[in-house]
Amino acid sequence: MKKKIKVLLLSAPIGSGHQMAAESIKEELLTYDNVEVVHGNIFSFFPKFLGDTFLAVYLWILKACPWLYQMTYSWGNKESGSLWLKNFINRALLQLGSGFLNKVQPDIVMATHATPAGIMSFYKEKHPEVFLGVVVTDFTVHRWWICQNVDAYFVADERLISKFPAHFTVQAFGIPIRSAFALDNAASLRSTFGWDAHEKVCLVMGGGEGLLPMEDIISSLNKCALANLRILAICGRNAKLQEQLSRKFNANSRVEIIGFTDKAPDYMKAADLIITKPGGLTSSEVLASSLQFLIYKPLPGQEQNNARFLAEHFGAKVFENTTELVAAVKNICSSTEVQTNTPYHGKNSTERICEYILGRWLRVKS
Repeated sequence: MKKKIKVLLLSAPIGSGHQMAAESIKEELLTYDNVEVVHGNIFSFFPKFLGDTFLAVYLWILKACPWLYQMTYSWGNKESGSLWLKNFINRALLQLGSGFLNKVQPDIVMATHATPAGIMSFYKEKHPEVFLGVVVTDFTVHRWWICQNVDAYFVADERLISKFPAHFTVQAFGIPIRSAFALDNAASLRSTFGWDAHEKVCLVMGGGEGLLPMEDIISSLNKCALANLRILAICGRNAKLQEQLSRKFNANSRVEIIGFTDKAPDYMKAADLIITKPGGLTSSEVLASSLQFLIYKPLPGQEQNNARFLAEHFGAKVFENTTELVAAVKNICSSTEVQTNTPYHGKNSTERICEYILGRWLRVKS
């Protein structure tokens, strides 16, 4: 029996986007008969309580003192700044994860977070036969993403290629998203959901970690009493938020509160506009769905950089207060013009990435 190509996907549970990008790649790779996929998490390299503590502190910083995150992000992005710290952390994590890596013995590694990219860059010094691909899951490139020994980088847009040294191989295929986003079935989905053609359906997403003030946003929109506005709030796995919003808005027939759902791609493709945070993967899904993109209070660091890029090149609108946000929604609801978005070429990003890495691997081995 012919040996299957073993692909290791390495992500980090810091925000859901890195893991979802890896899962999208996994979904596509599993359609190949000659591929075996392992999805690893670098937090598994050390005791669970350390990972839980790190995540709790990380989220607290984002909520309570985002300026501290901004300071750390900026320091790490300077040419002479924190590269020594990056290398120290990555070498230490490689030692902790060596048992896992020796057990898996991958042929191809795809990293969807900067830290596993750095770890595997050092791993390749002793295992040069391994193909290392790195997916940058933002519309910006922080210096911690840039590592030696990477065979190919995959970025969200061709305008990001210049952020890398000239000798690096960089492919602008887009951030990997689920295959459902490649389907063109918005009209049938609206009919399935019972949404009228005259309605403007507004998704409110990204509040799962409590970083998007969904209650304030929905309350502000409700005060406008826009007759043709339907609000769909998706809370993800945050059951507490879902219960809180359901209790407050259960009497409003124009507001629907949803928890975790596997229909998120369908809702996004069928809706008209979205209010959310500008995470890299979410932003790619929004662009693939041709939604009118309203970004609310991007956090310092990569979110603000993402927001600037998306506003400049894809027509996203960025708001820092609910007054301006509500005014924008009013304009959308009152407009009779058909919104034309900047074309996005990343709908088939996952398929293109998988074809590329497997093709490169097979060419080297033939």
